[in-house]
Amino acid sequence: MKRKALIVVVGILFFICGGSLAGLCGEADNVSHSLIYGAIVDNYIQKCKAKAKFLDSRSYNIRKSATRATLKGAFLQSNRTAMITYLIKKDVPFNDQRIAYHLTLNFTESVHPQKIYAMLSEENL
Repeated sequence: MKRKALIVVVGILFFICGGSLAGLCGEADNVSHSLIYGAIVDNYIQKCKAKAKFLDSRSYNIRKSATRATLKGAFLQSNRTAMITYLIKKDVPFNDQRIAYHLTLNFTESVHPQKIYAMLSEENL
């Protein structure tokens, strides 16, 4: 509980100080938006990487989910700036679930994961 409260306080301070500093320095809103989207995308990539430890699980479904998360994390890491530009262009609200939805949507439209999963399931699973 203390950790969540600390994260909320830091987030609020980030929004307050970030907005005031952007106004003082003459930075555009896109810079602050790109920083916020960048932080959320980085957090999502870290969550995907954390699921990689389940690749050695005995359960087929958990291994498949870990493989999917590993592929998604690698895709997002290599296309990070394009994802941030996509989120700014779509004007996605600063909501983790909304951003995760758009990142997953962009991943599935770009990669065609069914073919990759079939190939990886033959090799590793």
